[in-house]
Amino acid sequence: MLQEHRHQKIEAFLKKQKAVKATELASLLNVSIDTIRRDLEALEKKGSVKRVHGGAVLKQSNNNVLNKLFNEREVENLEKKQEVAAVAVELIEEGQAIALNGGTTTIELAKVLVERFQRLTIITNDIRILSILGANKNFNVILSGGFFNPEEYTLYGSQCEKVLSDFNIDIAFITVNGLSFEHGLTDFRVHEVGVIQTILSRTKYKVVVADSSKFETSSYINVCPLTDIDLIVTDRSIPSNIIENYSNNGIRILSPN
Repeated sequence: MLQEHRHQKIEAFLKKQKAVKATELASLLNVSIDTIRRDLEALEKKGSVKRVHGGAVLKQSNNNVLNKLFNEREVENLEKKQEVAAVAVELIEEGQAIALNGGTTTIELAKVLVERFQRLTIITNDIRILSILGANKNFNVILSGGFFNPEEYTLYGSQCEKVLSDFNIDIAFITVNGLSFEHGLTDFRVHEVGVIQTILSRTKYKVVVADSSKFETSSYINVCPLTDIDLIVTDRSIPSNIIENYSNNGIRILSPN
């Protein structure tokens, strides 16, 4: 298949699906992963797609928060994420074992933990969270093994999930790229999904930390239904109709007064 024809196929697929993994494109077009990577690089230069770790997403003209790289997401809605962290920290008791998966909201939570607690065991796959928690020498911090994702500063893969599966976690704080009543928790970070699912399988009390911009948005990989989660912590900007709708369907939301 000619390069121009492949590019047309990729663009058509993304207009329909919004996001795709490189392995899916390689299978669909019957070419190698290296060929797909070159195609995606060319299309990104053209401006029609945006490459992300493991694949690509459709280049959006609007300010879509779901498929941005880490550095872009880190500064977006920062005050809201700090509000979420301030509420979430009240759920933690001294001496507990907690888990934080990779993400910008859990980074803000890690900063509060360092100031508020003296004795915690904290398990994470996030290098930035590790560096923050290192400021408190009383913490017992466990970093999962695995492959390094330089775009997200996280670890992933079967080794990572094996380490996580060895622990019994009291409370986990999970961050994802989207959550909705229809699709549950979703994420575009291909390798983070298995990490999240492993953490949830080993945790007594499961908390999603998400600023209000994440509600009723969806990314392209399903993580789990909302009913698998015990609580969602968000900021004060969450619309009252969303709280009411979720509450009426048994989904608990906690936000600042």
